Amino acid sequence: MRRLTVLVLIASVAAVPVTVAGAGVNASISDFQISPDSPAPGESITFTPTIQNAQSSSAPLQINAIALRKASGRGVTEYERITDVGTVSPGSSVQVPLTHTFEEAGTRNLRLIVYGENTNTNESVQLRYPISLSVEENHPQLDIRANESVAGVPASGTVTVANGLDTPVSNVEITVSGDGVTMLEDRTVLATLPAGNTASAPFRFRPESDGTHELEATLSYTVPGGTDRTVTRTKTIQTEELREGVVLDASGVGTGTDRALAVDVINQGNAPAEDVVVTASAANATFQRTIVSSVPAGSSKRVRLNATMSEGSADVSVDANYEIGTRQRSASTTAQLRSVPGAIQLTGVSVTREGGHLQISGSASNVGMSSANSVIVGVVPTENVEPVEPNKDYFVGTVPSSDFVSFDVTARTTGNVSSVPVQVSYLVDGTRKQRTFAVETGTTSSGPVQTPAQSNDSGGGLLPILAIGAVAVIVVAGILIRWSRRSDEPDDI
Repeated sequence: MRRLTVLVLIASVAAVPVTVAGAGVNASISDFQISPDSPAPGESITFTPTIQNAQSSSAPLQINAIALRKASGRGVTEYERITDVGTVSPGSSVQVPLTHTFEEAGTRNLRLIVYGENTNTNESVQLRYPISLSVEENHPQLDIRANESVAGVPASGTVTVANGLDTPVSNVEITVSGDGVTMLEDRTVLATLPAGNTASAPFRFRPESDGTHELEATLSYTVPGGTDRTVTRTKTIQTEELREGVVLDASGVGTGTDRALAVDVINQGNAPAEDVVVTASAANATFQRTIVSSVPAGSSKRVRLNATMSEGSADVSVDANYEIGTRQRSASTTAQLRSVPGAIQLTGVSVTREGGHLQISGSASNVGMSSANSVIVGVVPTENVEPVEPNKDYFVGTVPSSDFVSFDVTARTTGNVSSVPVQVSYLVDGTRKQRTFAVETGTTSSGPVQTPAQSNDSGGGLLPILAIGAVAVIVVAGILIRWSRRSDEPDDI
């Protein structure tokens, strides 16, 4: 229910008393006070006259009654009356408070009347004092603002207090309550709020159901003079029904064995997902877990789960546990993670003969997903092959993933040599690997067939070996046929 307590102002208090004195008594209302000086509707107002019997009086003043009345209008409207006040001796005074409350705002013309008598002669003495009083609705202003709310989900708002009075207020307390809501933070206290200043009081609440709810803000404060006041304001809010919708999307990131899962937590609902814990599991891989404090409604956040893989690929289950309001919820998805470390192959190889030497040129190409370091290409010595200067071997260095670096090596062959073994040695993730390729000597075109002779690297395949072997058989067969034809021809004499 809306409650309203308002500030007030005294418009004026007449300074000149009206005095009718009996013989021998010289009395007057010498002072008059109203507290609070700015009364509000429904607020208790104290009227305090000071009644003085002058030193020149020859008799005490007996005060029989003091009345607070309406000054004009039909009939007599009396608001308050005090009787049997007592006696005031010559040269003395007395203060007599009267208390009254006006429930409605407005300006009122009042009159204070003192009824007394001369104690020596019993003659009547009457003192009158006119009062003009203004009761006004004048409070610091309240403004309530609340964010959009969802049933069962904490929401927040702010009460703004603007002190438009011409005086500071103290002992300021702002509280918020509501129907059908649970208040989580509802109180703010300020020592003082200067005139013309504003202050903000945050609050948090949780609607228990969807639909319409009322929030009520109450401001309690003290004005100068020690008068406590209270004012309230209400605001109607609309609460939505909770709609959930958190989904996950996961994909592999990283290179080589430095692999990880990138997981997008997508909140398609109308309430924030809080305390999100994202985990992943696989039979042949382990993952770190990640915690996200909040994913607002209609937004997404990406997290990275670093992986340690024991095999080249893993089928991964990804889960997210979270809170929406007071509810515990979860979402899941699956992903496949592959680990493809750096692997060096020889590409674009060409062989040229210069004098008695073979110059082998080409590219050391990284077909993996991580860098290959300390890459060295060199000729492998055999019975008919010897690495020679100027390039017995060639230090390539580092080859980034999906990149290549050129090389040149030199060999000397004796006898009938159809291929030269060329070895590649490199480091991947701290492990030294070697691969040996058979480079044909019977061609000078680029990109000769490469036949890995031996390797401790799982990166080689069976199909390239079979293909190279087939080509080698064809080449050897061609040489034998040509040799046999020559052997059938008669020798020149």
